[in-house]
Amino acid sequence: MKFRLLINQSYIRTKIIGIILIIIGISFFLNPTSLNIKLAFASILIGLFMIFMITEKTIPQNLSNAQMEGDINIAEKLISQMNLEGNAIFLPKSDTLSEERIFIPPNKLGIIKIPNIADNNIFLKGKDNVNYGLSLPPSGLKLLEEIEKNIDFENTNFKSLEEKLQIFVGIDLLKSISFKKLKNGWRLEIDKPVFCNNGQSLHMQYPCPTCSAVITAITRSFNKKIRIYYVTTYEGQKVTYYLNFIRLKTS
Repeated sequence: MKFRLLINQSYIRTKIIGIILIIIGISFFLNPTSLNIKLAFASILIGLFMIFMITEKTIPQNLSNAQMEGDINIAEKLISQMNLEGNAIFLPKSDTLSEERIFIPPNKLGIIKIPNIADNNIFLKGKDNVNYGLSLPPSGLKLLEEIEKNIDFENTNFKSLEEKLQIFVGIDLLKSISFKKLKNGWRLEIDKPVFCNNGQSLHMQYPCPTCSAVITAITRSFNKKIRIYYVTTYEGQKVTYYLNFIRLKTS
């Protein structure tokens, strides 16, 4: 399964074709006629070019990092201005939400009910002007949409999801990923995610684009509300999320 996911990436296919061309070029040397030698050198040169030169990166990574960092900074300022202390709850699509959202409640404890949230709801205020929290699109939502051009996460069972999540490794967004069931929830381990320089506190409230894309993919797969219970980070390289799932009510 992981191999098939890698093959679906166009830059991986390009490298494979490059390797095949090099092998073909070497085979021409086994029958060293004047034409075969020319074809051999041509095949090998084109193969090397496809392996080392052709990529899909159209903008430098530092520029894309800066853009994503700007979005994260805006969210961080909103969370600070509203004095929100609660951990993120990822909400799946619904009758009122056309895309996933992150709900950040005002407090860590005592949250019993998630308010009704629609696409146009950002600052959640009650009629009595009570602060109910903040609703924002996940920072990795657009990233996930690009990934889903090659693989679909909707309505995926746990066994298939573990395999599908490896696509994040295959396209070099992270070094490794592990998603395991615990007694009272789930543990998600992400090693060396790109676009990730958030501190532990912000990881719990508004994760970086790569981590957010992974959790949104899980939300989309199971169609469940996901609460980040706790996060540990190791030297800015490995991030471990402890998640709780909330089953959606059915009408």
